[in-house]
Amino acid sequence: MCQTSGSSPLENILQLSSAAIVIFEHSFYIVDKQHYLQDQPESAPYFIVALDRYIASLHAVAVSEGVSAAVQAYEEAMKTAVLPAWKTKLRFKRSQEKKESQAKAELIKIILEITLNHRLRIA
Repeated sequence: MCQTSGSSPLENILQLSSAAIVIFEHSFYIVDKQHYLQDQPESAPYFIVALDRYIASLHAVAVSEGVSAAVQAYEEAMKTAVLPAWKTKLRFKRSQEKKESQAKAELIKIILEITLNHRLRIA
């Protein structure tokens, strides 16, 4: 989860959220696997194991880079969607709201794809 100090708050939130989803999902798999291996000694907390695996994997870098690119594209789309104040008449405002809505939907879709495509495999 490599974040730069120049990251926007939105990017930081989405970086953390995407990583947390991958880590939590993997920790659930670890818990489930431990239930089937009753004779195994208790290991470290499941979340810590999942976190360590995530950090050591190539998925952490891929998620970070993918989220950064998606947020930058979204922020760029939002800049171009903003119209000067004198153009914000009703018909222009509707067009602007539609562009903003489409940009948000595209960002959510991309973040979801990134998160699902970089799930950790069960070892």
